[in-house]
Amino acid sequence: MRTSVAACGAALVFSLLVTGCGPGGPEMGRVSGTVKVKGTPLEKGTISFTPTDGQRPSATGTITKGSYTLQTTEPGDGAVVGEYRVAFSDVDSAQLNTDLPGAPVKLAKSAIPKKYNDPGNSGKTATVKSGSNTIDFDLD
Repeated sequence: MRTSVAACGAALVFSLLVTGCGPGGPEMGRVSGTVKVKGTPLEKGTISFTPTDGQRPSATGTITKGSYTLQTTEPGDGAVVGEYRVAFSDVDSAQLNTDLPGAPVKLAKSAIPKKYNDPGNSGKTATVKSGSNTIDFDLD
């Protein structure tokens, strides 16, 4: 009897060591900042952080009056720690809705130069570290 209690105790300690205690998941960093176009805060839009290694999830944020806060799965949770390519858009998604499916959409002129819409061509990168990160962008 004593041997089986000791064995169960040892198995419990081993399983705690292997699985760890506390919440799981990747290390996150909270990210917020500003987005300006030629020195002027972007009134509204979106920002997307795409991981350079393709192994982490992307993070996005809504830009309002030049400020943004990133989220990966929950509002304000930030981004997984690591390197990212960054893209920006000021297209209002409501403009994409039409009365007839497939009808042409006339979009308002973007304040953001087109190259910034693609994380592979924007030339903008960011490093997210553990803790709080303030990452500001000025687009020319």
